[in-house]
Amino acid sequence: MPTLAEYFEIEARAQLARMDELLQAESPDAAALQRVARELRGTAQMARVERVHRVAQMLEQAAGAVVAGRAAWHPALIAQARSTAEDLHALVELAEPENALDTRAETAVQRWRDAGIELPASNVGPLRSAPTGGAYRAYVADEVEGVANALEEGVQELSADAMNREPLKAILRRQRALLGSARLEDIPVVAEILRAVEDLTRVIARLDVGVKQEWLDIFRIAREGLRGAIEPLRRDENPPASTALARLRHMRAELIERYGTGEPVNAEAPAQEGLMPARPAAAVDAAAAASVGAPSGASSDIVSIDELQYRGDAAVQRALEVRARIQGAVVATPEVRAALDELVDLVRLARE
Repeated sequence: MPTLAEYFEIEARAQLARMDELLQAESPDAAALQRVARELRGTAQMARVERVHRVAQMLEQAAGAVVAGRAAWHPALIAQARSTAEDLHALVELAEPENALDTRAETAVQRWRDAGIELPASNVGPLRSAPTGGAYRAYVADEVEGVANALEEGVQELSADAMNREPLKAILRRQRALLGSARLEDIPVVAEILRAVEDLTRVIARLDVGVKQEWLDIFRIAREGLRGAIEPLRRDENPPASTALARLRHMRAELIERYGTGEPVNAEAPAQEGLMPARPAAAVDAAAAASVGAPSGASSDIVSIDELQYRGDAAVQRALEVRARIQGAVVATPEVRAALDELVDLVRLARE
């Protein structure tokens, strides 16, 4: 059963391998590099490995600047990205004494600052368990940007394969952290867009047909609305209602009227469950029961979670251990893996 530290090493090494592959290109794919750096940052954040978190985030910001057109790949910038990957390898492998690793991380961060790349203001300094005060809108801005990117990637993948359901699941997983935040109600425009996307995605999935152009337009409008919310959030302001939001409401209403039923989604509606079919959920329930030696539905041998009193890292570590036990008890189909990943995401969310 992997410990949290072992999980970090496994995930970080895999992410660095993908990063190395991307950086071998003469002109690296900036969007792909940004995604991998973001994944590594998230892994480091969950494991509370601050050095890796900060350096990965600087690389993510640099690649994002190239994607946004604020910077362009040139030999010196590519060389710096490759040097940062080398730094991340050393930080993940703990290849040097602690003080040397601290120096390496600070040097890597400073190199990007010298090149004009800065961390978002809400992320400067030590890792925090959750954003507080004025930092919350900055945190939401970062998450909203990530959701907008997931929508863009999803539209590209669905345009290539209209029957592919993985992009729909990826979109829902990406916005789960925000939808689980109690304070999201303080930012109603963002809350309504996210919940409309969730509702629309679930309706599309239930139809079990290829995604139509009009449905892709819904994701594009949602992406436009989210991106329009980023700058006000970074100014610590609530984004106002927009044309994109009005269009999204109208398109959602038409979709529900034509293809399915469902309660209207608005900023006050409770968050819905992720895009997970009933069968995998039942399989996970059965596997969880089997993993503690009880038949499905039995509870005599199951220890109440209230009695376990897991907190912080221990809760995440236990979730990873349970996931490993379930994976060993059932066939690890994509649906089951997605359900297990959702469970770990929920533990991580509760921790924050």
